[in-house]
Amino acid sequence: MKDIDSRIIEDLEPVLKAMGIALVECNVAIVKQVYNIRLVIFRAEGISLKDCEDVHKIIKPRLDLLIDSRDLSLEITSPGIDRRIKSSREYDIFKGKFVKILLESSNDWISGKIVESDGVTLVLIIDDKKVSYSLDQVRKGKLDYTMEAR
Repeated sequence: MKDIDSRIIEDLEPVLKAMGIALVECNVAIVKQVYNIRLVIFRAEGISLKDCEDVHKIIKPRLDLLIDSRDLSLEITSPGIDRRIKSSREYDIFKGKFVKILLESSNDWISGKIVESDGVTLVLIIDDKKVSYSLDQVRKGKLDYTMEAR
């Protein structure tokens, strides 16, 4: 299944990038010979219903060719306001957004704004100071939209 996910991501990322949209996640499940594909997309300005419709119209024919199946279901969604971060590449995608992280060595959540991430190190602004963490230290992470209004 991971091979299908990888092929879809490799094919769709450049198309979405040209639209100013990042592909956050791709999930493929085959149920009763139907390919159920769920894409999570993101843009810093937000994702509207129209964005999801536009992506669906552009991506569906590509997936029909890539998957070569007549039975294909496609769902396009935004990350949601309290998305759990599932891979290190997501920290780079969500640059400029607030997150809460839980370190391996602590039971207290740390809140900050993502300044940068290179897949190895995460840099946050916390109380007007830049603080770096190795992503190996991060046990959990999730978006923190409660901080966006501040």
